[in-house]
Amino acid sequence: MPLRSPHTPTTAKSRTVRTASPRRRAPRAVAVALLVGAALLTADAVARQVAENRFADRIAARPGGGLASPEVTIEGYPFLLDAARGTHPEVRVRGDARTSDGIPVKASVDLHAVSEHAGGYAAQSLDAAFTAPFASLGSRGDRSVRLSDAGNGRVRIEAAVVGMPLVITAEPRLDAGAVTLSADSASLAGRPIDPATPAIGRALSERSRPIPPLPLGLEPTAVSVGSGGVTVHARARRTDLT
Repeated sequence: MPLRSPHTPTTAKSRTVRTASPRRRAPRAVAVALLVGAALLTADAVARQVAENRFADRIAARPGGGLASPEVTIEGYPFLLDAARGTHPEVRVRGDARTSDGIPVKASVDLHAVSEHAGGYAAQSLDAAFTAPFASLGSRGDRSVRLSDAGNGRVRIEAAVVGMPLVITAEPRLDAGAVTLSADSASLAGRPIDPATPAIGRALSERSRPIPPLPLGLEPTAVSVGSGGVTVHARARRTDLT
């Protein structure tokens, strides 16, 4: 009689649980991080654009502001963090304006340490530059005068006297709220003449221009000459932009 082999109980097969390997998890994490970063960058850019448009509207609507369709750039990154703090390191405003006598002016205003409060804004200090192009300064009445950049901070003035060309180079100065000119060289029909002659002094005094009231509480501090024209520089301390 054959011997029976002892019964060996069978055990259930164990299930193998598969988990993503570190190599597979890394790309997913990177993708999620990139999506989150892109969303934050988009939200930051949109919030900045909204704030810049709102700031531009406030500047344009300010009585006596004189800036048409200003372009505003709010510096600082990330914008949302500065907005949460209620302050921005710098706000730059660019725009076109006209003086009371119709001279077109390019305006550039930098506002420093701008804070938002009670629905308005305040800046700890402001620096500005207002540039009048030479073409707008060259004629007065029936006399035709051409102004250009002579270099070294000087203005070149060309006119005609009894049919002969008169050329003067002069330094612009800020004097009692007006831009005046002081001649340092002159020539008539190509021949040097004394720039201190009374006739030249009278001619330059006619070219002096009072500086009109500036917006945002700015006060003139200096005047300079560049390729774009004559620029009046100005500064102001704390200013409310409500």
